[in-house]
Amino acid sequence: MSDVMHILIVEDMPTDAELCEREVRQVLPISEFRCVETEEDFLNALDAFQPDLILSDYSMPRFDGMTALLLARARTPETPFVILTGSMNEETAVACMKAGAWDYVIKEHIRRLGSAVLVALEQKKVREERRMTAAALQESEERMRDLVFSIADWVWEVDRNCVYTYSSQQGSDLLGVSSEDIIGKTPFDFMPPDEAKKVRAIFSEIMANKAVIKDLENWNIRKSGEKICLLTNGLPVLDKAGNLKGYRGVDKNITERKKIEERLQQSLESLQKATSTTIQVMVSTIEVRDPYTSGHQIRSAGLAVAIAGEMGLPQEKIDGIHLAGSIHDIGKLSIPAEILSKPTKLTKLEFSLIQEHAQQGFEILKNVQSPWPLAEIVRQHHERMDGSGYPRNLKGDDILIEARILAVADTVEAMASHRPYRAGLGIDKALEEIEKQRGILYDEAVADACLRLFREKGYQLDGK
Repeated sequence: MSDVMHILIVEDMPTDAELCEREVRQVLPISEFRCVETEEDFLNALDAFQPDLILSDYSMPRFDGMTALLLARARTPETPFVILTGSMNEETAVACMKAGAWDYVIKEHIRRLGSAVLVALEQKKVREERRMTAAALQESEERMRDLVFSIADWVWEVDRNCVYTYSSQQGSDLLGVSSEDIIGKTPFDFMPPDEAKKVRAIFSEIMANKAVIKDLENWNIRKSGEKICLLTNGLPVLDKAGNLKGYRGVDKNITERKKIEERLQQSLESLQKATSTTIQVMVSTIEVRDPYTSGHQIRSAGLAVAIAGEMGLPQEKIDGIHLAGSIHDIGKLSIPAEILSKPTKLTKLEFSLIQEHAQQGFEILKNVQSPWPLAEIVRQHHERMDGSGYPRNLKGDDILIEARILAVADTVEAMASHRPYRAGLGIDKALEEIEKQRGILYDEAVADACLRLFREKGYQLDGK
C-alpha cells in the first residue's frame, strides 16, 4: 500500500461524492480521489488509477454498485469494496455482503463511513500478511527439504559392546578422522561427556530389548572441535539362536537441518507474534463495532480452558483451545455494525447473516500457520451433537473436541451475560440449559465437566 491512498468513488451525484471524500479525509488525510459514473470509466480507473479502496453508490442511472462489485472482484479481488446507498432493505444488504462487499453504509449514516473504511483496510492488511506468512513458511520448508535430501549417510556396524567393526567413508568425512581411527572405538568416544553418558544409557536400554534404533539424535565432536548432530537409525543383528551380535545402521548429518529448524522456529515465533498482534487488532475492532462482544471472547476462552483442564486434556490441546476461544468470533468483522448492535430481536434474514460469522472466521484463519486447527475450531463452534448446528450440520465425533468444548463455554457465557436485545439470564439458567441439552446439543463429557466446575468447584465466569 503506497503512502498516498487511492480512493475510487463510483457516484453520479457530485454532492454525494464530495460528502464521501470529506468523511474519508477525516481518517485518511493523505488520499487521492477519483470519481467515475460509467462502467467504461470504472474499468479504466481499475487499471490506470489502481485504487486501494472502492466506494460505490448502489443505484445509478447508467451503472450500478452490484455490477461494479462483480467487476472489481474479477479484476482486483483483494481491493476493499464498500457499498453506499440512500436506503437499503434487508434482502439487498444480505445480497451485497454475500456477493463480496466488505461493508455497506447508508448515506443518512454517512458519518460511519470513516470507521467502515478503516475496518476494510485493516482486513486487507491482515489478508496480505497472511499470504506473506504462508509464502515464507513454504519457502523455508522447501529449502530445508532440499538440503536434507542432499546429505550423504554414514553406514556403520557395531558389535554387542558397541565397538565399531565397520565404517563407510562418509563416517570419516563427518568426523574428520580416518576409518582406522573409528574402527575399534565406540560412538560414545566421539561425543561430549554429558552427551555420551545420556546416549549410552539409551543404547543400553535399546540393546537389552534388542529393539530398533529409531531417529536417535546425538551430538558428536569432529577432530577440528566442531560439533555436529547425527540422526541414528539401526537394526539389531542376531545370530541363529536369537542372541544379539550387534547393530547395523546409518547416521545422517542433520546439523544444518537443526540450525535451519532453530532459525525457522525463531521465524515462526516472530510470525506468530505478528499474527497474534494483528488478530488482537481485529478483535479490538469487533469490540468497538459490537459492544456485546467486549469481554465475551476472553470469558468464553477462560471457561473453555477450565473445562479442558477438568477433562484432563493435554496442555498442547488446552493452549489451542485458549487461542481459538480468544478469536472465535473474529468472523463478525464481516457483519455490518448495525446488525451486531441492534437493540431489538434480529429478523430471520439478519440472523442468517449473523450465522455467516463462523464460516467467515474460517476464511480469515484458514491460511494462518499454527500447531492447532484454529480455523476449524472457529468454524465448528456453533455445530451441535445432533447435527442441528451450523454452518455444516456436523454431528457427534465429526466435531472437533476443541469445538465441542468451546460450544459449551460460548453458550454459558452468552446466556449469562447481557446481550444487545436482552438482559443477561444469569449463570443458573445457563447451567440448566447445558444440563437439559446434555447429550443432545452438547457433548456429555464436556457438559459434565462444565457443571462440576460451577456447582462443585466454585468457578466464576470472571475466572476468580
